[in-house]
Amino acid sequence: MAENFERQGEQEENLVLSFYYDEESPSGVGFETVEILSENKETLCMAMDIAAKISDSLPDEAKEIMHREKIPLFRIYTDDKGLWGEWCNTEELELDQEMRELLDKITEDLVRAAQ
Repeated sequence: MAENFERQGEQEENLVLSFYYDEESPSGVGFETVEILSENKETLCMAMDIAAKISDSLPDEAKEIMHREKIPLFRIYTDDKGLWGEWCNTEELELDQEMRELLDKITEDLVRAAQ
């Protein structure tokens, strides 16, 4: 799963978690994650709640475009400086605090797994 992306020069980042539209999923949303996080149900539930909020706020036309163009609802990456994310956000949603909490939880999970 670990896809590598390059941004701004030589620096490499790794995808930690990604949520996207998936017509084959019962919820309509699919995800990819690193193996370490796949067993942490609490973290995945937090992430799924955020994905559902983003999805619920988008018009059907936007969802169709995102599905067709394979645009994720949100992604979280890691690099040598820590975790950071990108998400599809609308003005009505205040996701900054929830995303910070999710990033903190992912950090805790990764630290625990490394010990």
